[in-house]
Amino acid sequence: MVVRFSSLTAIVGILALALTSGCGYLPSEDTVRTAGKPGAHARVTVKTQTVSCGTPARGFRTMGFKEIFTFNRSDNPAFSESGKLPAQFDVYAYVWGHQDCRKTNSCGKGDYYWLIERGPGNDFSTWVVTPQHPHFTIQSSCRGQLKVGERYRFSFSRGKLVGFSR
Repeated sequence: MVVRFSSLTAIVGILALALTSGCGYLPSEDTVRTAGKPGAHARVTVKTQTVSCGTPARGFRTMGFKEIFTFNRSDNPAFSESGKLPAQFDVYAYVWGHQDCRKTNSCGKGDYYWLIERGPGNDFSTWVVTPQHPHFTIQSSCRGQLKVGERYRFSFSRGKLVGFSR
């Protein structure tokens, strides 16, 4: 009886930990989820959308992720935006995941979306992005127009999202 009780206690404990540990968030995005709470520090800059949802990509110079980010495996995260980015650029990226702003009661600027260069085997149902994989975080009120797993052309101007096209 004691062995069964110990096993049951261990299983319940593991389930409780799994349910309360914030599963589904990118490790480097935990600061977005805890923004405004004591001890929060921003590792990733959120690029907010500053134009209407109907504004297409602008046709700025297209850059790849290898041009946009610098990599250093000893840092955490292992990537950062290059200091030599032009003021305006376009990038092709997939929407990897999103967080509904209604869950955090911060819908002033919309939902959070994570943009990656490409998904592993085009599997967008598994959250395997780690700090070693570069990604953008955007905030957009275009709920329903940005779909997880879809590739878009995004235009950025001075750190803000100023348009996107399918």
